Amino acid sequence: MKISRSNFAAISVTMIAILILFQFSNLSAIYASQAMKNANALPDVSITVNKTIQAPNLLSTSSYTTALIGSKSNWETMIAEEWCVYTKQPYYRFPSLDAFYGNISKNCKLLIVNSYVIDSSKDVNILARMAKRGVSIILTSLPDISTFRSYPKLMELTGIRKIEADSYYTNGMTVYEGFLLGGKTTYTDLKKSIPYFLLESGTKTYISASIKHQERKHIKNEELPPVLWRNYYENGFVFSVNYDFFQDHTGLGMLSAMLSETNSYNLYPIVDAQSVVCQNFPYLSNENSDRISQQYFYTSKAFCENVLWPDVVSILGATDDKFSGMIAPKMEYSSSAEISQDAISFYFKQAERITGELGISGDQMESRSFHEDKIKYDSKTFKQLAPDYIFTVFSPGSMPESAYEGYLKFYSKDSILSNIQTLILPKEHEHSPVLSFYNTKILAMSYICDGFSHTDEEDLYLRSIETALGYSAVSLDFSRVLYPSGKSDDWTTLSRDMARFLDTYWKSFRKAFEQVNISQADQKVRKFFTLDYSSYRRNDTISLSITNFDEEASFLLDLTDEKIVAVSGGTFIKAEKDKYVLHATAKNVTIEVTEDLTEN
Repeated sequence: MKISRSNFAAISVTMIAILILFQFSNLSAIYASQAMKNANALPDVSITVNKTIQAPNLLSTSSYTTALIGSKSNWETMIAEEWCVYTKQPYYRFPSLDAFYGNISKNCKLLIVNSYVIDSSKDVNILARMAKRGVSIILTSLPDISTFRSYPKLMELTGIRKIEADSYYTNGMTVYEGFLLGGKTTYTDLKKSIPYFLLESGTKTYISASIKHQERKHIKNEELPPVLWRNYYENGFVFSVNYDFFQDHTGLGMLSAMLSETNSYNLYPIVDAQSVVCQNFPYLSNENSDRISQQYFYTSKAFCENVLWPDVVSILGATDDKFSGMIAPKMEYSSSAEISQDAISFYFKQAERITGELGISGDQMESRSFHEDKIKYDSKTFKQLAPDYIFTVFSPGSMPESAYEGYLKFYSKDSILSNIQTLILPKEHEHSPVLSFYNTKILAMSYICDGFSHTDEEDLYLRSIETALGYSAVSLDFSRVLYPSGKSDDWTTLSRDMARFLDTYWKSFRKAFEQVNISQADQKVRKFFTLDYSSYRRNDTISLSITNFDEEASFLLDLTDEKIVAVSGGTFIKAEKDKYVLHATAKNVTIEVTEDLTEN
């Protein structure tokens, strides 16, 4: 049979189309297969705690550079000790100034003191002698007003000219330019009663309180109640903190900022990682659909797939933030609702498309007794529906440690938590460090802020952590959306809050630091804990030497009216005036600086 030219062409086109479709189906199958595997799951953790520099490596009884004065259990001392670990400062902790004075290291350059240890003229005299030696002193809080009245030398040491009021209710505070990252900021909601001091000339105030009706009361700006200031006494700087910054990790950035004010430069390691974490999203079940349909006219499953997912991807895409989703398989483990294979396939494929990552959430909406049931249910379900996916990130949320610690410590092979490498803890979780090792292999990182909220207190906390570590992890808890309790939990409102936070409040930090997912942040933190460094300055050249260098390392360089003109062995980004993020690409880095008298 003879085939006409036109029929031959039609048959050829049809065969080519079939071939293309066949190839596409193969590619789709491969793509789906890849989506059901975790690209962030490493065969083994390369950097474990024994390869890093932790507190035991830095404790030194005779060659410490920083002395901490205060009780081991005192929160101010714990914050200072944590800061020493991050900045690699050899340190030792003393219960009193008298104990310290009997064992002074010739290398000691910094004294961090709790207020309660200053209760005698002898203590004040020790501080004065250390300042005369050129040692910088940081008082993380101030003694009672009666102590100042009893020992006038303490007022001289701290630069206080007069006690204007034992207690004065302030109307907010202002953090001045150049102290913390983020520039000058006035906080109108941080109102508190603090002692009101008038300072001597020659002191420098970094944070001052606001006063209601200041002009009417004829109070000059330099006479506003000081919150954090520096005095130069004899040969040393004395910093005084007249606020409770050191009752949480806000104190970390304050320490770094104060140390920067003691020298012509301050160069210290940072993590350089900014992450966004969607807690309890993706959501794989169809619970609470009656409530969701009343508010959004969708079932829970349809609302998550057709509204939440596109909106989240769009918002993160607009700011170039990475997606890290902590899956909530269910929220009600007493219900009969089951999760489906198509829900798992949908989110795993979608996450793969945007190069996002998926972890597991520990939250659920029921009583504590269901936490154990949750782990067992999740383990069984994912073993059946996604047997090749290895979860490496766990965000316990409201789950108590007693419910999951056994699974993490003993690596139960049948558990969904058996391969966890990264633990993301709630902000200020039981006074745990911002960054630490949970055990030999598992790294613990804390959330820094709530992406659905932004109060003055939260902003100051964020800026302080960014200053100290160049790190933040933003938590977006979608249980609020899935189980709304009022108008403030409506997705229209929360999505607007999320976009505003990422595009406005986080904007300056996005410019300075790298946007990464949680697993990438984990790797950066492990390298951060591994390295050690030393630096010195000769004229306009700063030399940095890094030990345990592993491909890359990030540092924050704080200058005073200077700018970087060249870097050998690395690159740099200007975060803001006088502050630079340095990316070392070699273990020896040279930085050339010059005078910079510009305003911005």
